[in-house]
Amino acid sequence: MNNIAVRCSDITKSFGRTLAIQGVSLALEEGKFLALLGPSGCGKTTLLRLIAGFEAPDRGTIEIGGRTVSGPGVFVPPESRRAGIVFQDYALFPHMDVNRNIAFGLPKNVDHRKRVQEMLSLVGLKGLEHRAPHELSGGEQQRVALARALAPGPTVLLLDEPFSNLDADLRIRIRAEVKDILTCAGATVVFVTHDQQEALFMGDLVGVMNAGRMEQIDTPQAIFEKPATPFVARFTGMADFLAGTVQDGLVVTEVGSLSLHDSIPQGERVSLMLRPNLVNIRPDPTGVGTIAERIFQGSHYLYRIKLPSGATVRSLQDCGCADYPVNTRVSVELNLDHNVVYFRESRQVCEPSDGEVTI
Repeated sequence: MNNIAVRCSDITKSFGRTLAIQGVSLALEEGKFLALLGPSGCGKTTLLRLIAGFEAPDRGTIEIGGRTVSGPGVFVPPESRRAGIVFQDYALFPHMDVNRNIAFGLPKNVDHRKRVQEMLSLVGLKGLEHRAPHELSGGEQQRVALARALAPGPTVLLLDEPFSNLDADLRIRIRAEVKDILTCAGATVVFVTHDQQEALFMGDLVGVMNAGRMEQIDTPQAIFEKPATPFVARFTGMADFLAGTVQDGLVVTEVGSLSLHDSIPQGERVSLMLRPNLVNIRPDPTGVGTIAERIFQGSHYLYRIKLPSGATVRSLQDCGCADYPVNTRVSVELNLDHNVVYFRESRQVCEPSDGEVTI
């Protein structure tokens, strides 16, 4: 088993009467990526700042590389934590060229010229070492910031919304380049984002935060396919919820019955999570659904279907096979297989992962 690079145990942090972080625990192995995902104000940036040492927790402990850096009677300052950080605006020094920006912060006993050349090679900027930051593109500036953060050999690299200043097309390309660079460097990364696609792409582990709590922390696939709470389901992709009742080992809904794989008492009501790709429709004059909206998405149509109860579900269909106008009556079939997720009293019936997950 790999060593733990970062461990947070029962971290709590308040700002006045605002509880920003509530009992968060996690453990991240060396060489892995953790993406912290959530809406603005959920606490993800505060957690990053606590790990960096820019804030001190009110309760709990933080370890970096097996060393306690925050805890009862212990507070190691940021510069002594072996935690590199890349800020949202990169924070490059405008009066320094690329060489000097990367060398900034290197200890005196390190061969600065050799280390800078290693970093330039790693991030693909050889030949640009004498340029000023304003002479670089946004993507190049970001790679300089990465090189500067990686140069001292930190135990963990912290990235705070690093792609938010880039336009959409460049953002997709740069995040792939950044992941390749950090993977080649063997870096351990904690990455903050509010973009679920970025989180699922970048993270070996994704932690979804809401109102200061870690709602779920797991692999990207598990987060998407087996969300622990309705909030996680909605925040990691389009999700609708269909009411059902447990009867004789089945969940009975207005669009049909499904096998129940969990132990739930007879007669209990549950909510069934549906992603648009798991809902199939076809024209049927006797069908239970009516198309209320059709949205063109290039190769697909996204349909919103109204059911007799007034509830709606969405269905993603190939344009070449399914071109149905609004008000068409349709049958609705669920293609769930192993992807069945039920919620009861705002909880998933399957036991969620415990507070600390190591990956």
